[in-house]
Amino acid sequence: MLALERQQQIVTLLESRGTVRTIDLAEEFQVTDETIRRDLQLLAVDGQLVRIHGGASSANGRPKLHSFSERRLINIEKKQAIARSALKLIQPGKTYAFDSSTTVFELVNNLPDLPYRVITNAYAVIDHLVEREQIELISTGGHYHPKTHTFIGGDSYRLIRHHNINCAFVSCIGLDLQGAAEGFEEQAFYKETLIQVAEKSVLLVDSSKLNKRSEYFFAALEQFSQVITDDEADPESIRALVSAGCSVTIAE
Repeated sequence: MLALERQQQIVTLLESRGTVRTIDLAEEFQVTDETIRRDLQLLAVDGQLVRIHGGASSANGRPKLHSFSERRLINIEKKQAIARSALKLIQPGKTYAFDSSTTVFELVNNLPDLPYRVITNAYAVIDHLVEREQIELISTGGHYHPKTHTFIGGDSYRLIRHHNINCAFVSCIGLDLQGAAEGFEEQAFYKETLIQVAEKSVLLVDSSKLNKRSEYFFAALEQFSQVITDDEADPESIRALVSAGCSVTIAE
């Protein structure tokens, strides 16, 4: 890999993670720590990042908040495989909650028109299911956030506490042994509340997000009944999750 290509990928990683460590980048790109330090220095001089102890940070230290439309184009095949696996968990007569992630939306795209209740804060989910005759659709309400296509704040947290949610399907920006994290504070709090209320919670997370962290932690591993990821997941990351007591399903 050419140095310029590697540096461009480092900038892309910063957009998704907010911060990066030199040691992690060296392992990821299979180069020396010194090579990564030179890359970071050049990018810092160019104003594309800020050097911090042991690595680098984006200009504000936070991941870039991608729009829903942008996120839908990322890792589509992985998300579709995960959605097909998660679809096996859907049964008539139950109440399901869906977050506003694009991975969960792939599951919604595959939902059959059967008699069950759907609770969501996602405009895309509402728009997709609104004409289904057998599905009872409930919006959490709140203020509309146009970039993420979600409804946040307001009475949304109170509303979800008033329902007996059999299963919540959520995703995240990063998952490691500490748990799941988000880059958007309001979404993190919404998911935290949702997981507290639901009888069980299933995390749909593609392999690119494993062993990653983001700014706002919202759930520990033991709070998920199941984690579903794709077959490109790093085996060591999967073994670590299983060793920590996590039930992991690999979608092919």
